[in-house]
Amino acid sequence: MTAPVLNASNVVKSLGGTPIIGGLTLLAEQGEFISVVGPSGCGKTTLLTCLSGLRSVDAGEISFEGQKLDGPPDGMALIFQDYSRSLLPWRRNVDNVLFGMRRMTGASAQEKREKAMEMLAAVGLSKFETHFPWQVSGGMQQRVAIARALAARPHLLLLDEPLAAVDAQTRADIQDLLLSLARQFQKTCLLVTHDVDEAIYMADRVIVLSNRPTRVIADLAVPLPKPRDQISTRAEPEFLRLREKVLTLIRSMRTAA
Repeated sequence: MTAPVLNASNVVKSLGGTPIIGGLTLLAEQGEFISVVGPSGCGKTTLLTCLSGLRSVDAGEISFEGQKLDGPPDGMALIFQDYSRSLLPWRRNVDNVLFGMRRMTGASAQEKREKAMEMLAAVGLSKFETHFPWQVSGGMQQRVAIARALAARPHLLLLDEPLAAVDAQTRADIQDLLLSLARQFQKTCLLVTHDVDEAIYMADRVIVLSNRPTRVIADLAVPLPKPRDQISTRAEPEFLRLREKVLTLIRSMRTAA
């Protein structure tokens, strides 16, 4: 039996003596798109930094592709909310993508550059390869960050509210872009978001977290047709049912806080 891409078992984490994660367990299988939501301040970003290996856990275990996690592994990429700070402003867009490939082996410099240009084309930026990040819009900067993450050929893509700082139309466009790229490149994705509608629209499963110390209180399948559509999918009765359920769970956590 194939091991899950990501397996977090009974994870516990405190920061500065404050319990943040309290015995949390979750699995991500190959090719799944999972969204994680929960009350504000419940520890979603802390969880993501633990899952990525950027932070160690106090108890429990996290494994990636069957191997215990001990620091950030090859085969995993993280896309941050603040795209403007995650890109290097003195490097052109294509060079920012190449920077994400610096640990790749077995490819020549020319092959890496061709791959970087291919990824920029995949996110619709083939005409902006030689621009600097500060010369393009916020939405384009986030596309560069996505291209950089994908160019490293990760098996797992972790996304920390990557669309929180862009306008509504750009958000919808990049949501569809991410779904298309995840399908095209067969990536496993785990998205942390405050936006319940986004969580449902993007995911195969929505995981709902409790207040701190956070744990999983619901793991909901999203049986909506694919490919998703911004208008028809959001009008589906099942979408509306899931939206009501997730919002009710989150509001119950606020009441209990």
